[in-house]
Amino acid sequence: MLVLSHGHPAIRPGGGENAAFALHRDLLRQGDRRSVFLAAAPAEHFREGEDLRPFNPAAPAGSEWLVKASTDWLTYQSACSLLNGSPLHQLVCELQPQVISVHQIMHLGLDLILRLRDWCPQARLSYTLHEFLLLCPFNGQLKTREGLYCQGPTPVGCRQCLPEISAELQLLRSARIQLLIDQVDQFISPSRVVKDRFVAWGIAEDRIAVIANCLTDLHPEQPSLVQGERSLASVFGFFGNCSEAKGLDLILEAMLGLVRRQGEARLVLHGPVQQLLEEGIPRRDPYTLKVQHLLAQLGNHVRCPGPYRQDEIPRLMGRVGWVVMASRWLENAPVVIQEALACRRPLLVPAMGGMAEHVRNGQDGLHFAPNSAASLQEQMELVCRKPQIWAGLQQSLAEPLSAELALQSHLNVFNVK
Repeated sequence: MLVLSHGHPAIRPGGGENAAFALHRDLLRQGDRRSVFLAAAPAEHFREGEDLRPFNPAAPAGSEWLVKASTDWLTYQSACSLLNGSPLHQLVCELQPQVISVHQIMHLGLDLILRLRDWCPQARLSYTLHEFLLLCPFNGQLKTREGLYCQGPTPVGCRQCLPEISAELQLLRSARIQLLIDQVDQFISPSRVVKDRFVAWGIAEDRIAVIANCLTDLHPEQPSLVQGERSLASVFGFFGNCSEAKGLDLILEAMLGLVRRQGEARLVLHGPVQQLLEEGIPRRDPYTLKVQHLLAQLGNHVRCPGPYRQDEIPRLMGRVGWVVMASRWLENAPVVIQEALACRRPLLVPAMGGMAEHVRNGQDGLHFAPNSAASLQEQMELVCRKPQIWAGLQQSLAEPLSAELALQSHLNVFNVK
């Protein structure tokens, strides 16, 4: 098995990276299979003239590799040598994978995947659709520059979002992506929302299987609503990337309104908040400045411990009552939802996309109106006033799919016994 990711979670943590690495790790745990994890990494991880190198000496020998990342975000030219006899060619020839599981073209580049098909014509090639990148050249989120939802790519629409890109280059991008699509044996989508969009675009329905992401089996702490002397009903946790697309500013706005009514409410931000501020403030980025201003207003009502490791999640989620999301795009199957359910923590999520699909309103958490801090504040006030809502949800939270069952679903799609 050869598993390809646009990043290694030890270097660039993220949901797609974690899902790809979890699949690789679970394959290795079976003991009777060999899996190699190939992840794109920035140039600083390589010596001069090098574009492939082994990674993580603690891993089983030869099981984790870094390949030089591409910076071509439009036509996805790869950055490593793809000649016969190149280091990558030698690695692939030695492995002779029966299955190639691709989790992204970003950073890896499209040529690399097509070359793997040339080198391994008998291998089964799968592609996991973690977002809409194959459809959307602007941001992979099917949202326009104006923030409106897009139904899919059109020549006119894409030129409006990317006026600086010529029609010829956009046509080249479309043609190269079609080349890739034609070579894929099976697509995997972790959500029905994403599958439906790609089917509407033209990929045959039977070519896309809906399968949950693999995820580390988490062992949650006892799901108590009380920690020490204090109830967690009014403690909210955010986990993940702090970009504008994730709607962190909406959560902070909702908290600002909430603490004026519920002074005991607290928010814990687990993610690279400080990095966001350090990089954005010198550029006078409006979103970053807004986040900074809201954090200053909230004072002790918000805490920012910083980035976290996945093995810390049960402990960290055990210190909050609710996990909050406020993404501004449809999302797919955010890994944080799987993590929260595994840790028996209900969620507050926008009523759209994969978030609404994977968090059943009134059973796994509560929905609020998308892109509305006021609606989120209303739900936060409700759960603060009525802690019995939390206790009731403990009886209806979905059981997370075990790592073993998630892996078996993937193996079935791969046609591997």
